[in-house]
Amino acid sequence: MKRGLYAMLAIVTLFSSFGAVLPSASAEGYDNTINVNIDGIDAKTDNGNVFVYPNDSDEKRVIKAFDYGFRYTKLLVFDNEGMLIEAGGDIYENSATVTGAPQISVTVPPKGFLVAFKPSGASELNRAFNVAMEGAMLYNATMSVIYPVKASLNGNSLKLEYDNPKPASSSAKKFLFVGNSTTYFNGTPIKFKALCKAAGIEVDVEYCTFGSAYLSEFADETHERGVALRNKLKSKKYDYVVLQDAAAASYYTSKPAVDKIMPLIKENGAEALLYKRYSAADTLEQKIINAVKHHENYSTLAKNYSLKCANAADAFIYSCEKYPEINLYADDGGHHSKEGSYLIACTWLYTYLGIDPSGNGYTAQMEESVAAKLQECAKLAVESGYPYPSLDAKDEYKDKNGKVYQNIAFGKPYTPSGNAYNGDWTDTADGKPIGKLTDGKYATNGSEHAIGAYSSPTHSVTIDLGEISNVRAIKTDLWGNEGWGIKDPTTFTVKIEMSNDGVNFTELEAPKMSEETADGDWKKRDFMLELGSPINARYIRVSYLNGTFVWSSEISVYGSVFGKDESLEESITEETSTENGFETTKNEKNAWLYWAIGAAVTALAVGVAVFISKKKK
Repeated sequence: MKRGLYAMLAIVTLFSSFGAVLPSASAEGYDNTINVNIDGIDAKTDNGNVFVYPNDSDEKRVIKAFDYGFRYTKLLVFDNEGMLIEAGGDIYENSATVTGAPQISVTVPPKGFLVAFKPSGASELNRAFNVAMEGAMLYNATMSVIYPVKASLNGNSLKLEYDNPKPASSSAKKFLFVGNSTTYFNGTPIKFKALCKAAGIEVDVEYCTFGSAYLSEFADETHERGVALRNKLKSKKYDYVVLQDAAAASYYTSKPAVDKIMPLIKENGAEALLYKRYSAADTLEQKIINAVKHHENYSTLAKNYSLKCANAADAFIYSCEKYPEINLYADDGGHHSKEGSYLIACTWLYTYLGIDPSGNGYTAQMEESVAAKLQECAKLAVESGYPYPSLDAKDEYKDKNGKVYQNIAFGKPYTPSGNAYNGDWTDTADGKPIGKLTDGKYATNGSEHAIGAYSSPTHSVTIDLGEISNVRAIKTDLWGNEGWGIKDPTTFTVKIEMSNDGVNFTELEAPKMSEETADGDWKKRDFMLELGSPINARYIRVSYLNGTFVWSSEISVYGSVFGKDESLEESITEETSTENGFETTKNEKNAWLYWAIGAAVTALAVGVAVFISKKKK
């Protein structure tokens, strides 16, 4: 008796959140039946509250928001059997896509129909809409839904039937998705739920997603998105929490955020998972290039934290290569289409639950052949991954004799002197350098997060090579953008110094500045010091003077470490001089010293031999 009462209270509480009472019970098997008047058929939504757009043909009908005005309406798409397959709304009334308008049209299946309604004037329809969306987050678009809602048309009357929501069973696997539109767009978690159901697994999905959200915002306990995540994790126990970062995020911005989020997930008792987001571009080649950053970010996070990572980015590239006729992108070219959403969900199914998507019965109303191709690409991505090319040029230096030297500053610690930059391009986390300036990655554009920015007009970086090393050349880059308030690199003075003890530094000759390379408003110069003769040093200091912000991505020190590529004994024979302020040696110049040492050793040996001979006598 008590259980029934509690269940009834739960249902009443749920529907009261929609701001209206429950509809009356249906005599035809559904819990709720709605009958509403239609104010217009194939008409603009200027006058009235409920409008219907039928498709009597055997072909799909594409309805543009521009033609009928869907900006302030909710939308319900029904198939030829009157079952709800898609929902959403608030679509921008544009004749072409612009930023913020990911979808400008709605597709109605053959013999199906579209319902557009204004929530304020059709409260009963709005209740059904909210139930069908299952808590999904969505802006300015429609998405696939799987909640059973049936509709029928009779003249100027629309009839809707649906059941009340039922709580997930105790055996359901509970997922919380954390991210932005790359997660929630086109109802990807709902498709994941449907794929799981078709595979015999019950899952419950919830959202903590916001448009254009960064993981750094979820990590911040004072940010509204950080508060939302903490409230979610405190209010319910989850089995899995799926993390996805913004398109502009990089490992340097994602890692500090994940560092703060992981303890929250652990405290909840859930397992953290990663979703490697897809990339967007006009050409396949550029899609691959754009995906490399996501690959490096999520793959490194997965390795460092031992997390499962769904290779959705890889699946997108495989699909674009093998089946270019399948459009994976929405109207704006940046978000994902229904097909793209389905592909992502298939990678989740296989990665997170170990269930091969091949032959799965849920096809999201797509042709079975299309679904099969997407399942194939998802499987390939999970099992093999995509063989991404390395976009980083090999960081090495070749001297005038053709000898090649590697960057021995790679991965080495350094001490900055300038003020930390506060923003996405910072090189500082918790008061310490992140390590961007010695990670071996030179930026190809000043807006990339490989940049390690500092906000001091005078700034220096002291690299500790770990031991005295043989240094042949030193290089750094500088970026400028007047529109961003970052001075042109030509206005800087770059000074390079060396030290063996980290206290006493000697200045080297000035580095040479390269020709300018430009990318849009960004201007770049490299500063290179090629030493005519090598030096031995442990600490290298590079100072940037006369700037505003120091916008650099890397400092390379080319040479060899004694005991590895070149021994200390071998270094004695190297050509040396007093160039650059360091005393050096040349084998020929010190021949008298080697002769004297050899003579002394010989004389000592003779003396010892004579002494032993006399003792024997």
